[in-house]
Amino acid sequence: MLDKHNNSYLLAEGLIDGKVVATHKVMPTRRPSKLILWADNENMNLEANGSDLVTVVAAVADDKGNIKRLNNYHIKFDIEGNGELVADNATFTNPRQVQWGTAPVLVRANTNAGKIKIKASVVFEGIHTPLSAELIIKTIDSKHRIIADKNELSLLQEGDKMINKSISEGKSNCEEEIKKLQQELSRLRLKEVEKQQSDFE
Repeated sequence: MLDKHNNSYLLAEGLIDGKVVATHKVMPTRRPSKLILWADNENMNLEANGSDLVTVVAAVADDKGNIKRLNNYHIKFDIEGNGELVADNATFTNPRQVQWGTAPVLVRANTNAGKIKIKASVVFEGIHTPLSAELIIKTIDSKHRIIADKNELSLLQEGDKMINKSISEGKSNCEEEIKKLQQELSRLRLKEVEKQQSDFE
C-alpha cells in the first residue's frame, strides 16, 4: 500500500531546447497529521516600527508535509513577544476557517526589535487532530527614526488592547442576552403547546 502511494504522483517538467530545466512534483495527501506555518514575506525583514506587517500562513498537512487542500478545520492563532495579531473573533479572522488547505493571518511588529512567536492550533480537538505548529519571526530595528514618543506609543497600544477587550466583553454580554431570550422563547412555546394539548383534551 505504501509503495502504491509513493508511486502515485503528478510530475510537471519545464523544458528548454529539449532539456529539463524545472520540475514540480505533487503527491496525493494522506490523513491530516500536523499544521505547518510560514511567513509570506518574500525574504524581507520585518521592521520594528509599529506598522510593518507580515502575512503568516497556516496549512493542514499530512506526515510528509503535503498540504491537505480539502478539509473544514478552523485554525486559532496565538502570539507572544514583540508583535500583535491584526485579527480577532469579531471579524471572523481568529479563529479562521481553512480555505483550500490554508488559513492566513496578519502580524504587526511593535516598536521593539526582537522575536515574535506565533502558534497555530486546530479549534475543535479530537483523536486525529493535526498537531499544532509554532513559528518564530525576528524583527529588526527600524531603518528610520521613530518620531513618536515611546510613552505615547505604549499608551496608544494599551488603549487599543482595552478597546478590543471591551468589544469582546460587549459581544459576550450580547451573546448571553440572546441565549436567555432564546430560552425564554422556548419556554413560552412549550407553555403554548401544553395549553393547546389541554384544550384539545
